[in-house]
Amino acid sequence: LAQKLNLDYLKLRKWIQAGHVAVDGMPGKASRWVQPGQTIAVFPPPPDPHAAVPQNVPLPIRYQDADLVVVAKPAGMASHPGPGWWRGSCVNALLWAIQDWPGVGGVAGPGIVHRLDRDTTGLLIFAKTDKAHQALLKASQTRQIMREYLAWVMGPLKGCGSIDRPLARNPAAPQKMQVDPQGKAALTHYQVRQSNPLGSLLHLKLETGRTHQIRVHLASLGHPVWGDAVYGQAGPFLALHAWRLRFKHPVSEQWLELVEPLPSYWQNQGFCLDLETGMDQQV
Repeated sequence: LAQKLNLDYLKLRKWIQAGHVAVDGMPGKASRWVQPGQTIAVFPPPPDPHAAVPQNVPLPIRYQDADLVVVAKPAGMASHPGPGWWRGSCVNALLWAIQDWPGVGGVAGPGIVHRLDRDTTGLLIFAKTDKAHQALLKASQTRQIMREYLAWVMGPLKGCGSIDRPLARNPAAPQKMQVDPQGKAALTHYQVRQSNPLGSLLHLKLETGRTHQIRVHLASLGHPVWGDAVYGQAGPFLALHAWRLRFKHPVSEQWLELVEPLPSYWQNQGFCLDLETGMDQQV
């Protein structure tokens, strides 16, 4: 049953013990040997309520089907609840906006596939089912979810390159990351799209997904993201945007590609935003 239903063995065992599995119409036991021709029926229990509180918080949904949802996260919104951010996250907003969650891990709510920093804007994927969640997590771990970003950094920069510098938590400030030869491997590719004496617009692709990876890597080059109060200089907003997603649908296996335009308020800071629509050149 665990193999056929793609369920965790221990969770399925609990279902059997609670009477949610029948053999020929009679309650089953985990230790029972079944015979050819017998009929096994599974009656999944309703998912448990999510610990987060549903909140009517604006959150644009860019794609949704029975298996997943992709949202455009605004600046200042956490990806999920956590210490200091139990309300107002993407999860809180999704629990309000979507009422019929099939459930992930036995809980009626979204499954987290990847995260964005609270002040980063752009596209973010959540799974709606266990099957989709496991498939998307595997795709993320094997680098089959292509995530591309746009960032405005301080100072002029030319050409393209790769930043291959391991990252680890800063022992003096655990909320911060730092380049550390003993840290975890982290690789970021970048290409300059526009540049002037004050700043540059970069197109970035990630090979790994470490915490604060783009921000720390760019700061280590001497070109921190504009408005980054942690690794550079504070500003009205953090100029880092999750611009494009490309991944294979976890069930249909069709490729999906979504592009989220830059927030309009970037232009209020004088950033030049005459982007080519394709931007498919390799970085």
